[in-house]
Amino acid sequence: MNNAIRLVARDLEVRYRGIELVARPALALDRLELVPGRSVALVGESGSGKTTALRALLGVIRPSAGTVEFDGVPLGRLRGTAARDFRRSVQPIQQDVDGALDPRQCLGDAIAEGHRAGGGSSRDAEATVARLLDEVSLPVSIATRHPHEVSGGQRQRAVIARALAVGPRLLLLDEPTSGLDATVQVRILELIERLRIERGLGLLLVSHNLGVVARLCEETVVLYRGEVVERGATRALMDEPRHPYTAALRRSVPEIGVPFRAPFNPSADSALLDGPGGCRFAARCPHATSPVCGQTQLLAPVTDDPDRLVRCIRSPELGILNPLA
Repeated sequence: MNNAIRLVARDLEVRYRGIELVARPALALDRLELVPGRSVALVGESGSGKTTALRALLGVIRPSAGTVEFDGVPLGRLRGTAARDFRRSVQPIQQDVDGALDPRQCLGDAIAEGHRAGGGSSRDAEATVARLLDEVSLPVSIATRHPHEVSGGQRQRAVIARALAVGPRLLLLDEPTSGLDATVQVRILELIERLRIERGLGLLLVSHNLGVVARLCEETVVLYRGEVVERGATRALMDEPRHPYTAALRRSVPEIGVPFRAPFNPSADSALLDGPGGCRFAARCPHATSPVCGQTQLLAPVTDDPDRLVRCIRSPELGILNPLA
């Protein structure tokens, strides 16, 4: 399989009818590139557009503008072998593990189905299932069990094994540890981290959990109400946020020995309340002022860190924000 595969979103917009942001897209993503060996996170609170972005990258929904390209070809134009290569190369790991598995199908059959979908033969399906179960640290005996007969963590591992059976190069994970207890979460993260290194997988992680993101991803894209407000290297972005929303997200993560800090201190400037243009975060931002923040906000590089992009007109004067304040 091609080691240089790329999944790229260019000037991507998604609009939904009947929602409040009619005049502005529900998702606006200028560029996102996924390649084997690299890990990228999409973070933001519920409704920020993370899952919409993932569905557009998978071709589940058609963008209103822009393109998603696999090896330079828009998804809508993939046919025949190219379409099959895309389905094998790019595999989702769903948030709803229970919905991802057929309750009438035993786990071994589900994994074997993925093996055959990836071009594998029925003759070696049993051996492949055993190998994949071992790879995700599940006993071979679990192959004969149904989803309701195993724990949530075991179901998640089985879903990962089924995705691996197809032979992917890119995994798109939607909150992969959601609903699992803390101990199981750690084990699933260790598994994903190990698989990424051993198989050279590219990852797109959709999450609101910054702890998970910091562990797994080299680059982070922060979304707020459908717009990218900041993007850059994960560690730099976490330690030295440049956008007030990123700082608020970082502040919302509880830490031992650190007193509770309110993540948001909304602006008292009523003129900034959800106007037709300007910064979408202005009404919740403690640094917002009118009319400055009512102007169009562009995603621009930071002067002293050109790899960091920030959508905040006041960013140059605000500088590095203290996420612990």
